Amino acid sequence: MTSIQSIQKGRAVVPRRTALFGVHGVGKAQPLDALILTPHGFVKMADIAVGDSVIGSDGKSHTVLGVYPQGDKEVFRVTFRDGSTTRCCADHLWFTQTFVERRAGLAGAVRPLRDIQRTLRYGTHFNHGVPRVHPVQFAAVDDHLPIDPWLLGMFLGDGSSRSTSVTITNQESDIQAKVAASISELDASVNVTDAATAVRIRSKRHGRPSVLMAAIRELGLDGLESHDKFIPPIYLHAGVEERLALLQGLLDSDGFVTKPGAVEFCTTSPRLAEDACFLIRSLGGSAKNILKPRPTFTHHGEKRVGRPAYRIFASFPADLVPVASSKHMAKWQEPRWAIRHTIRSIESVGRMPCQCIRIDAPDSLYVTDDFILTHNSTFAAMAEKPVFIQTEEGVNDLGVDRFPLAARYGDVLNSLSVLYSEPHEYLTVVIDSLDWLERLIFAEVCAQRGVESIEDIGYAKGYVFALTQWREVLAGLDALRAHRGMSVILIAHAAIEKFNNPETDSYDRYVPRLQKQASALIQEWCDEVFFATYRVLTKTTSEGFDRKRTQGIGTGERIIRTTERPAHVAKNRLNLPDEFPLDYRIYAAFVRGENPLASTETPSEQGA
Repeated sequence: MTSIQSIQKGRAVVPRRTALFGVHGVGKAQPLDALILTPHGFVKMADIAVGDSVIGSDGKSHTVLGVYPQGDKEVFRVTFRDGSTTRCCADHLWFTQTFVERRAGLAGAVRPLRDIQRTLRYGTHFNHGVPRVHPVQFAAVDDHLPIDPWLLGMFLGDGSSRSTSVTITNQESDIQAKVAASISELDASVNVTDAATAVRIRSKRHGRPSVLMAAIRELGLDGLESHDKFIPPIYLHAGVEERLALLQGLLDSDGFVTKPGAVEFCTTSPRLAEDACFLIRSLGGSAKNILKPRPTFTHHGEKRVGRPAYRIFASFPADLVPVASSKHMAKWQEPRWAIRHTIRSIESVGRMPCQCIRIDAPDSLYVTDDFILTHNSTFAAMAEKPVFIQTEEGVNDLGVDRFPLAARYGDVLNSLSVLYSEPHEYLTVVIDSLDWLERLIFAEVCAQRGVESIEDIGYAKGYVFALTQWREVLAGLDALRAHRGMSVILIAHAAIEKFNNPETDSYDRYVPRLQKQASALIQEWCDEVFFATYRVLTKTTSEGFDRKRTQGIGTGERIIRTTERPAHVAKNRLNLPDEFPLDYRIYAAFVRGENPLASTETPSEQGA
């Protein structure tokens, strides 16, 4: 063959190198007045800012990495088995386990609310169950808890306060002994009657209130009737052990075991009922509050109507024991089956301003109203025979073939080596995500250099050294393309950076959430860099006096942008349209030289 004969003609079909980055949770949002759990309690979605801390599915604090206004969207109320509710848009992602998945022992998957609504029931069964939050670890409380948590729970259930002393009406001997052990050494516990049906805690110091009485006054609980009692906020946000002891005190007094893993608690105080539900859910339990508006009872042969009663039916995971008394422990058994936190109804509640957030939790789950877990991520899963190299745990939810979660940089290289050297039928390798891979690379560089932080290397040289690992990864991916015919998809999250344009004023734009030099290297290596976002329409209304108000209205349509704009970076080498729906099958058709949008109207540009 001559040199001229070796010249290749026409368009070569080679495995593509594609990077997709975008707003995490594209088109998935909650209304601005939805409550988001933070280490200090619930706050409104509207008040969440980048850098704030919110509670993840592990019950721990996680940093908010991005806040993305979504404009006006149709919002739905989602109601669960225990009556807890939250609100979100139709595209909001949830991790759920369906009835079939539960029967088959499968973990579940991430699904948009619109799909959940379509498959709400499986026969007579409620189909979708969501996981429960692990016991929440609130921020450390500086204030000293003035009363032993168990004793406070016992007082709220069986206690009363008068003058200088406190009475606990409970005749169980182990409870009376525990009360005596829980009070200050300056107080004494004595039986009120010969029958020992109650104990009184009084001061050993003549003429002075008991230490317990002083603490009750400090907490604002002195003299309250049963229907006015409440749990002080410092106890609701105390540590896990303290909250569990408080719950045990409540249930040892006014609760009883109903069946394995479940209890009932009853109170006439609406605030105490609300606080008890908060307490139970914050520990990972389920609490259903049922109002009995006109309970009846018999007093000396006369039938009477009592105050409205709040009956709370609670269930708990196997590793949590919510009772402590001998009577309750004799009945307590681990749950024989799991009480599913199933979705019972989904109903539209109108349009309202929404936004979504992204947090640094590997599974992207955060806690919203009533301690409900909701999802914070998918394009690559539709590629041809994909296998994922996962550096963040959200991939587990997609139901795709994947390597074990990479704990270090070497795990990623090992996965690339396995795909190169061992027989398999995969045609696409996906790294999800690049920004979590970057953390592993930084850890590798730090280990090699004997420092704790990439910044400790000085003069920003750590980022330069990290390019060696990045080039190593790209070389491995090139080998898979050349020798195994595998396409490459790289997933990244988005960040907003200030772009200094020499021809205009500086402005913000979306870029991959990577260090600048690494981002430039990857963008240059890729054939396509796509920005995933949502279509936003604008509506301008007159407010009088020559004033106008412009609103962004989210349509819920997810799209890919393929060419660079002031608002984001992007590129492609296939002469693609500026944007098309977020669907890998459409992109694959363009790669094959087809035009899947030829028979439809090309979407017009909206926004930046």
